[in-house]
Amino acid sequence: MKQWFKDHLTQIVTITLMIVIGTCMHFVTDIFDSEIAKKILGVIFPVNETSWEHMKMLWYPFLVAGIILACKKKDWGYFGGFVIGGTLSIPLMIGIFTIYQSFTLHSVLIVDIITFMMVMIFCALLAFDIAKLEIVKRAKYYLIALAVVVTAVLILLTYLPGTGYVFLDDKGYEGEHSH
Repeated sequence: MKQWFKDHLTQIVTITLMIVIGTCMHFVTDIFDSEIAKKILGVIFPVNETSWEHMKMLWYPFLVAGIILACKKKDWGYFGGFVIGGTLSIPLMIGIFTIYQSFTLHSVLIVDIITFMMVMIFCALLAFDIAKLEIVKRAKYYLIALAVVVTAVLILLTYLPGTGYVFLDDKGYEGEHSH
């Protein structure tokens, strides 16, 4: 058991920090009263209770973890693995939200929290495995482009949200209504 823990310490610490940071991201815009501050912070942090806005709580921890691990371990595979894992986490989370909320007709906090944690854990473990693949290490520039595109889409849809289900909060509001 002691050896297993030692062998998996990086994974345990990384995933734990990703969950904690992602969770804390939910409350950042609540700290500020200013609409201007919320618009600026909205680039990275959720600004309302829509499913889409909560994808930032997944994406940015994956992106940051990938950058830190790639630099610390001097291995671009980590960046690639975490970009792929983070990208996959978004449709996975939206899919789960959509399916369960089609039955409940609203968000259930404990289900949302458990879903967030399970998607984060699953996709992070997948990211660690993907990071080992040689093709991922060779695809560095494609994965940088993917990271830029995903980030740009998250930012764009913060300020110009769509009209679909994932852009509605529990009250039926679309777009930039704050917490």
